[in-house]
Amino acid sequence: MKILLVAQHYPPETARGGIGTQTWNKAHAFAELGHEVHVLSCSNDGHLSVRVTDAGITVYRIPSPGDERGREFPVYGDAAYWLGYTWNLLPELNRLMETVGPDVIDFPDYGAEGFAYLLDRSPGNWAPVVVQLHAPLGLLAEHMGWPEPGAFLDVGTFMESTAIRLADGLTACSANIADFVAQRYGVDREAIDVVYTSVDAEAFRPAENGRRHGGRPTVLFVGNLAASKGVETVLDAVLRLRPRYPDILLRIAGPEEGLSADLAERARDAGADANVELTGFVGRERLPELYRQADVFCSPALYEGGVATVFCEAMACGVPVIGSTAGGTPEAVVEGETGLLVPPVDAEAVAGALDRILGDDDLRQHMGKAARLRAESVFSIERCVDRILGSYERAIERSRAKQAEAELR
Repeated sequence: MKILLVAQHYPPETARGGIGTQTWNKAHAFAELGHEVHVLSCSNDGHLSVRVTDAGITVYRIPSPGDERGREFPVYGDAAYWLGYTWNLLPELNRLMETVGPDVIDFPDYGAEGFAYLLDRSPGNWAPVVVQLHAPLGLLAEHMGWPEPGAFLDVGTFMESTAIRLADGLTACSANIADFVAQRYGVDREAIDVVYTSVDAEAFRPAENGRRHGGRPTVLFVGNLAASKGVETVLDAVLRLRPRYPDILLRIAGPEEGLSADLAERARDAGADANVELTGFVGRERLPELYRQADVFCSPALYEGGVATVFCEAMACGVPVIGSTAGGTPEAVVEGETGLLVPPVDAEAVAGALDRILGDDDLRQHMGKAARLRAESVFSIERCVDRILGSYERAIERSRAKQAEAELR
């Protein structure tokens, strides 16, 4: 099968966000199975480029709106950016229709990247389309208060809902997201295939000797340093635990933007410089070792619509997870078995959960083993890719009927 994956972020050049990670995982899994894989993504230097990776994946990169070399201009609004990016994709997609002839195109919902192509799709440039429901804008607005009411929310949800309705197939990274989209956009719930976030369980695996670090109780956070991810709550909880665990270490891995400076300042003000380490962004090749050095992974996000990639990575490395009760997290973390669930934005509850795991070696080891087993049985890329390919096949069948209908008009 010729598979075209479309996602603005794709490692290593644009390595940020769960959509980019999941696209990378899918691309490599498909390639290993012998499929012809193409990825259309955003460049980080304003140039068009094409390269074939060591895995045999062909990656095409296009400039983001306003970044094309020699034609730079400022883009101030998210709504304009979304419209500009989907339009930038259209000529490259049309070219790939002629040169590659994909059997299926896979777009993410966030960014509504498939909007322009789906509006312009006709019998002469027709390819089956699957939209992956990863982070619907309407869900973020309803549960996290972002984006606020205004042009971006109006335009973004219109683009997103249009792409969802015109797609031939839908996959959702959690039942929580599938339920929301079915209700919000009037989609048949049975038509949405739930395919959980996947993890490379070979690259992300426990330490060989089962020993994670040199003795310091270590809490790990990985992700964007945004209030919505709960990183401030983790810091508050760790500071509360310092009297009980004087050498506790909170390691925070994420881009040096957002709350990075505020977190460092708060640690200094509390006299806890030695207890907090901000590593900056950590690439895929170093991430597994970071997880293996932790006793517990903690990300009590305000709301995770889907199953966060970081939860799957931590569990695959045999690390218990503390997450919040909101959204799709309970679909990843089994309370009391692979980790603990706490209310969002509750530092006292997080401190209690951390204390329970850090203070009980037997519980921590039991949870770590159970987490690894769950990662292998539910979230491994091998299991997930079979479901994705099944979704593609069903979408292709539905698409043929749509295309035949379009040809009769």
